[in-house]
Amino acid sequence: MVPGGLRRRHRGKDSPIAFVTDEIRALIDVPGPRFAAPGPLGADELRRFVQAVMEPDPVHWDAEAARASRYGGLVAPPLYVLHAARRAPGTPDPLDRLEAEPDWDGLDVGAGFGGLPPLEIPLTRVLNGGTEAELFRLPQLGEVIEAQSRYVDIVDREGRSGPMVLATIETEYRTRDGAILARVRNTVIMR
Repeated sequence: MVPGGLRRRHRGKDSPIAFVTDEIRALIDVPGPRFAAPGPLGADELRRFVQAVMEPDPVHWDAEAARASRYGGLVAPPLYVLHAARRAPGTPDPLDRLEAEPDWDGLDVGAGFGGLPPLEIPLTRVLNGGTEAELFRLPQLGEVIEAQSRYVDIVDREGRSGPMVLATIETEYRTRDGAILARVRNTVIMR
């Protein structure tokens, strides 16, 4: 039995328990929606981000130093792209749900990451299995950053504490004209 009294389906007589169905496997490599930053990277937005992360490199905040650098102008720090494609001004705040549900933890089990379809798996614990980032170039002032995710792997695993599902999600960050900035892989563990 799994949480909630649901029965697990067996792959074979001596095989481990499986939650990943053919329908779930069919989600692998299907791109999700493309999300764009609400506008081009602006100097004030860059300044606030650099201050928030306490970035010491002047190529991110000093125009003269940035012009003299290999970048030729101000550029965002490497992981800025993770925060660029966010909710546009005037759109509903997802955290408004806390007003109606004060104990809500901000996470919906099975909810889609990056607009991907949720995984209908009856496991209630969700853990961060790690993040890997491959960086290609830094965003420049005036560029609009877009993000698009896809599942690259969804597998059943058997751990010491029982069955789990590992879902690996890859998100590519590009400029509006298609130049790749970064590729990030997140692994989500459901137990």
